[in-house]
Amino acid sequence: MQRALKSPKAPAAPTAPEMKVCGVNACLALAARRPDDVRRVYVHPSRLPAFGPFLKRCAERRIAYHIVEDDELERITQSVHHEGICFIARERPAIGLGSALQRRDPTRPRCLLYLGGVGNPHNLGAIVRVCAHFDVDAVLAGGLESHASPAMLRTAEGGAEFVDVVPVADGTGPLVAARRAGFRLIATAARAKRSLYSAPLPPRSIIMLGAEADGLAPALLNMADDTVHIPGTGALDSLNVACAAAVVLGEFWRCHRTPAAE
Repeated sequence: MQRALKSPKAPAAPTAPEMKVCGVNACLALAARRPDDVRRVYVHPSRLPAFGPFLKRCAERRIAYHIVEDDELERITQSVHHEGICFIARERPAIGLGSALQRRDPTRPRCLLYLGGVGNPHNLGAIVRVCAHFDVDAVLAGGLESHASPAMLRTAEGGAEFVDVVPVADGTGPLVAARRAGFRLIATAARAKRSLYSAPLPPRSIIMLGAEADGLAPALLNMADDTVHIPGTGALDSLNVACAAAVVLGEFWRCHRTPAAE
């Protein structure tokens, strides 16, 4: 008698990576936009009023939550800046350069940010927060290895739920791809001749910002279709990169905002 052969088991679906998200606004935004991605919650008693409705939802869905004190939160988050709340949640799926460039109607105004050598997670988080405010949905981060970190997410104050950080290769390749997708490349430089306010920014722009110490690498600066400076007193050589992003993106918003977005 011949035995029937068992079919091999299908490989298990890969588990989505998990990460720690702490900070009140970051966790509130995650709870509002991706509640099913939250796997565990650690909350200080003082934060129960703010997160009570979400914790009720967790209980209904048998998602574990733990009421803990500061020392336990510091151990879990490895930070004193947890603000009394920490979620263990699935990461937002990373997107690639092509997806970032092709998203949205190509006939409508759109602005993206390119960062050259900006790796500090607190600067990056502040930039993501600015981008969320001005409807910039993707940051192309040259040389960055990961699209998210706990420090970036906390500093972004919930903005990372609206903005994709897209690690791209160093060098001119990503900017060549952006130009082919119909974007104009606008670099910022302290010694540029043209003022940011001398003419409207193109309706499809990649705003290029470099690290505070060195600015954009020469090869990247030479790629720009236009280079602008942010007018000021000249008392200081440059702005913090997140502050510079806020000024330039605010100007793009002023030039190209639509009544529906207001």
